[in-house]
Amino acid sequence: MRRAIRRAALAVLAALLCSCSMFDYSGIVTHKYALVYGVTWYTMDTNGPNLQFPHMDASAISAVLQSNGYTVTSRWVDGAGDVWTDGTDTHLPIGTPVATSPDGSSYIGGGAGDGVAPSKANILVDIQNLAGTVGPNDVLLIYFSGHGTQDASVTPPREYFDPYASVLKDSSGNFYDYPVPSVLDNDLATAFAAIKTPRKIVILDTCNSGGFIGNQLEADWTPPAYLGGASLVGPETLSQAISNYASMQSSPTGLSPYGAQVLSAAGRDESCYETPTLGHGVMTYYLLQGLQGSRADINHDGHVTVLEAFSYAKAGIDANWNPNNSGSTFEPHISGGPVDFVLF
Repeated sequence: MRRAIRRAALAVLAALLCSCSMFDYSGIVTHKYALVYGVTWYTMDTNGPNLQFPHMDASAISAVLQSNGYTVTSRWVDGAGDVWTDGTDTHLPIGTPVATSPDGSSYIGGGAGDGVAPSKANILVDIQNLAGTVGPNDVLLIYFSGHGTQDASVTPPREYFDPYASVLKDSSGNFYDYPVPSVLDNDLATAFAAIKTPRKIVILDTCNSGGFIGNQLEADWTPPAYLGGASLVGPETLSQAISNYASMQSSPTGLSPYGAQVLSAAGRDESCYETPTLGHGVMTYYLLQGLQGSRADINHDGHVTVLEAFSYAKAGIDANWNPNNSGSTFEPHISGGPVDFVLF
């Protein structure tokens, strides 16, 4: 009986997806806001743990969101160490943070761009500044590309993403990431509490980012049809993903299932990757492929939802990256409970 009911429910859901979007609230949303961040260089020391493409990720994500009606505030550090704000090069460089105490509670060697860089303080201030602007019918999206880390020394393990000034250098010349100036899920949850809209979306292209959504809230199962690539993803496979997604239980860790919908590049103990071949973080590349030209509009209703964007990016990674990169495979994750939001 239960199996028959589930089949009937999925049939109805598939029919709904074929005919129109069950998440179409385009007539309700008033404004769309986005905060976009990326850190390519964490230090001007060329031996440091710098990356190659987060600034390209942030720039491309900003452009596609702006072209679809978002008001975008952005901060990123490029491959030369310069800070960009709202798409403009400030020509202010970052520094080379050096720890001056064993716990990294202070550092020297900051740069002229520190005051406007995508640091934890600036990210949280940006969210706070929107508290009086974002209304109950608006959308707020936050995107970050850069390093992400798991702290397994505590129970349960904690995950955080690394903004600028969170990677320090000790007196022996070794670089390490320090949790205090990093952004934990609790930090975002606290900042989000002042944002009136329930339509909050977080996209993280970092390692270990699945921990932001609570271990029991991750949806990472791939329906068989996904394995053939994005072109084979249709309403039926989307309904399978929604069925799995809606069956999750709440978790005491991570962001509340209704505090935000979170799309993460990897699980809580997984790495994700960037590559010169794509010129982006791998997850961001396939996400952009779906968002540009609305190719991720799987049910062809004229709107792209977060779940559709996730499905498209995950299918691209499973079809094109994972089979060709043994030992460097990863799986995007999504959370949020039985809800979905229209991106545009």
